[in-house]
Amino acid sequence: MTVEECHGLAERAMQELMRQINQAPFGEMNEATLQHYLALNLHLDSLQANRPNINMALEKKVKRTEGNFPKKNSKTASIDIFLQQDDETKYAIELKCFHKANQREPNGRYEAYADLANLEVYLDEHADAGIFILVTDHPHYYDVNFRPHSAKTSDFSLREGHRYEAGRILSYKTVKLHGADLTLRKSYDFNWRKQDHAWKGLVVRVDKLS
Repeated sequence: MTVEECHGLAERAMQELMRQINQAPFGEMNEATLQHYLALNLHLDSLQANRPNINMALEKKVKRTEGNFPKKNSKTASIDIFLQQDDETKYAIELKCFHKANQREPNGRYEAYADLANLEVYLDEHADAGIFILVTDHPHYYDVNFRPHSAKTSDFSLREGHRYEAGRILSYKTVKLHGADLTLRKSYDFNWRKQDHAWKGLVVRVDKLS
């Protein structure tokens, strides 16, 4: 598969996932459950006529040759979903699910950016492209009219229409830090799906620097 075919596959699987959870949310709406159903949608899509079969792994362990992955400042990481067709394009997917009831804000926003940072590093050695997916029912993440972010954590906005500019340093300025500063290599626009449904989805493609 080409990179664009992988992106298309991931987008279709995400669209089906959003349809499923907005029609009848799964009993356990957590990342592990969504990871399972997203992987199932990827597999079923690949079985359609004239589409290539894929090899897929969940929680694929990877290791850096030099340096550390930014998310946990570690030499090792786990890719949520990794897929490949034979020896062709390698593709990485990172998935997040944030419940309004869990009240993990603003730490969830930091973790979303940390996943994006890891995805960029996967492209050095382990993948040719990837995608970040966030599913949530909390307007804190997507609604520009929801209460403003604190100045201490406003660097980590994911809201509709926000744009991150490549190279900008993101700092978490609380007394108790949730993680180190982060810097992404590329610019990203944040556009949400299913605006008229309870569960919203954010999809961010991650490609190598051209």
